[in-house]
Amino acid sequence: MQTRFLIGPAGSGKTFRCLAEIRAALKKSSQGAPLILLAPKQATFQLERQLLSDSSLGGYARLHILSFERLANFILAGLNAHRTEALSEEGRVMVLRALLSQNRERLKIFRASAGMPGFSQQLSLLLRELQRHKFTAAALFKVSEKISGKTHLSAKLHDLALLFESYLQWLAKHELQDANHLLDRAGNALRTGGKIIQIDSLWLDGFAQMTPQELDLLAALVPRCQNATLAFCLDPSAPKPSALSIWSLVQKTFQDCFGRLEKVPDCQIQIENLSRDFLETRFRNSPPLHHLEKFWSVPKAWVEEENTSLSNALRLSVCASVEHEAILAAHEILKFVREGGRFRQAAVLLRQFDGYHDVLRRVFTRYEIPFFLDRREGIAHHPLAELTKSALRLAAFGWEHDDLFCALKTGLVTPQEQVIDFLENEALARGWKNQAWLKPLPLSPEQTALRGLEEFRQEIVPPFQKFCDAVTGKNSSPTGPQLAAAIRLLWFDLKVGEKIENWAKENPLHATVFEQMQSWLENIELAFATDAWRAAEWVAICESGLSGMS
Repeated sequence: MQTRFLIGPAGSGKTFRCLAEIRAALKKSSQGAPLILLAPKQATFQLERQLLSDSSLGGYARLHILSFERLANFILAGLNAHRTEALSEEGRVMVLRALLSQNRERLKIFRASAGMPGFSQQLSLLLRELQRHKFTAAALFKVSEKISGKTHLSAKLHDLALLFESYLQWLAKHELQDANHLLDRAGNALRTGGKIIQIDSLWLDGFAQMTPQELDLLAALVPRCQNATLAFCLDPSAPKPSALSIWSLVQKTFQDCFGRLEKVPDCQIQIENLSRDFLETRFRNSPPLHHLEKFWSVPKAWVEEENTSLSNALRLSVCASVEHEAILAAHEILKFVREGGRFRQAAVLLRQFDGYHDVLRRVFTRYEIPFFLDRREGIAHHPLAELTKSALRLAAFGWEHDDLFCALKTGLVTPQEQVIDFLENEALARGWKNQAWLKPLPLSPEQTALRGLEEFRQEIVPPFQKFCDAVTGKNSSPTGPQLAAAIRLLWFDLKVGEKIENWAKENPLHATVFEQMQSWLENIELAFATDAWRAAEWVAICESGLSGMS
């Protein structure tokens, strides 16, 4: 097979070349072996739009624009590989929370923080990195034993290895797969799957870094391709970047990839260098941006040429606050549109959204600018999540006042907000709490004005009482499927599905949340199919899973 590396700086035409070759292949034959364009997950939709911007290409069937995760699913489907049930990120976090409780006494460093909110989520992120870089629990144990002295690093590595090993044993015991093993499974399936999958051509573009997992999968896929083109953003004319250079990461990725493919049998490798030709790059109509790209690593002052205005291409502005930054961006976007541009052609890029998303939403709404924020919203405080957590806490901690009224105020139990407020005030004044809610309210005959509260109690309490009996009654330690069934029954009794459907007519986000909550229940059933926990333990496990959902 032929493998070609396209090396060139930003704007030199790497992506343009890949898309042009793809269009030519699709026009030559609309049928045949698959064509694959491999790109980072966040870039796949943009590449589809760029590809179809050429009116000569009306559509395609052979081409698959994929991220590494979707590539792995594509391979497993093509090989008809047996697909074991896999845990999502939420299921993984819940399992780790349970393992932290089980192994707490064996931990050296993490014992005190094992029960802290958010710790299992951070642990999940760390274990994910270890898996992606092909570290094993045995390797971590070995390193922890080698480290001596009074440092806490040895104990920390020991705890990580212990939890990592416990997690893998949990997966094996329950016959489950972890989503982070998907690429490994696809690579192994390719190496043992005979000649079932054959790829016509492969293109890779947009990666500054690839994990060992991704490199393994790529090395297993390339022998199945007739041609492969791998593009990397590097300046071939520049000296080798230092370790502190922003280009050192890309250089290392290129070297690692080249080294892996060089060992593949019958793989003929060639390197094609693309020059920084001003007339050929995408910056040909903007000399300032061309200068900025060329001297990014080694800054050099710009000298404005004749008939060239720096302000037309690049302008630096200092603003007094985030609000002023957002207002300036809004003014520039409106100016661009009034001069003939379109809103869809404008983008606001940020290093991070923290501190900006609320301001941008407020300012752009004020200026009537249609926009999309590429940011995942947490759903831990969505009414459905709050209702479910509160119901669990009612069962675990005996109908505490805050838990009951938190559930009632979600809007999924009853729409009578004024009655809820009145009931809460009376409950605080008269000391109604805990088991008092499970029997008629202690009202004297002369308190006729409060009779409606007893009728209201009889309306709202039964669904929660039925749920609590299912979780803490005869079966005081339900398994995952039993708990999931109890939660679904509570939702059914409260007609949650109908209410969410009505809400979704105004905001589709509610429908998405309902789907993800259903997936969360499926993960509880998968991860804890035979494991029974008391209600208080389920509270901690479920809250850890809900806290990271978005």
